[in-house]
Amino acid sequence: MLGHNSRVRLNDAHGNGYAQPADDFGIGVIGTGTGNLVEENTVTANSTGIRVSAGARGTTIRNNTVVGNPAIQVGNPSREAVDILNLAPPGQTTLERNVCLTAVDAPCAVAIGGRPRPQ
Repeated sequence: MLGHNSRVRLNDAHGNGYAQPADDFGIGVIGTGTGNLVEENTVTANSTGIRVSAGARGTTIRNNTVVGNPAIQVGNPSREAVDILNLAPPGQTTLERNVCLTAVDAPCAVAIGGRPRPQ
């Protein structure tokens, strides 16, 4: 998503991208987007699940299930091949109640018995 005050909600993003190039993702807030919301999505089997670029400001990522990124074809994941990749400066991205296994600069609540563990 390249824009301002947009909402991506209740989507399924599966199987987007390969290990090379490393800039593929399921859902992305790219460029200098501001005030965007990514909420209640299911994101699996992408080279990166949710990606927030360094120029993004005021992004909220909440209540998403983001697991299995990168997809199985990646034997040795890199820093950018994770479930949630937050490259925005500290304090610019709000991350709440997301279920994921791997992340960079983002907390992951691990699913226990099908429910997210509180963060």
